[in-house]
Amino acid sequence: MTTPKSIVLLGGGAREHAMAWKLTLDGATVHVLPGNGGIPNSHPEISPLDFPAVENFCREHDIKLIVVGPEAPLAAGVTDYFAKTDIRVFGPTRQGAVLESSKVWSKKFMRRHGVATGLSWTFRSDEMQAARAKAAELGAIW
Repeated sequence: MTTPKSIVLLGGGAREHAMAWKLTLDGATVHVLPGNGGIPNSHPEISPLDFPAVENFCREHDIKLIVVGPEAPLAAGVTDYFAKTDIRVFGPTRQGAVLESSKVWSKKFMRRHGVATGLSWTFRSDEMQAARAKAAELGAIW
């Protein structure tokens, strides 16, 4: 597979730094949105959740591929947004991203389909007392 000449990489953490480094080694020009001060070719003025701004940037730089690092843009539907354009996104749709972006949903899904997973309990923020009681029952030390 050949690496596209120019790529937009969404994110700004260590994962994206490593991805940008590797994609650059493979010959791509990588624009990181927003990136950070330690990642070359970062564009902190563009939010990875502002899909029209990302699209504008891609069109201005003739970019046809977006690679997504963090789950937030995926959970917000970046792949779905760009499905109506000629710009491709390497990442799942919003519906596919829910497996990563919602731990509660993922646990229910795994249990429903017999996928091995660790035990877990779910508590809302207004159920702190019940959560602490369960943690104590399991041997947590406060």
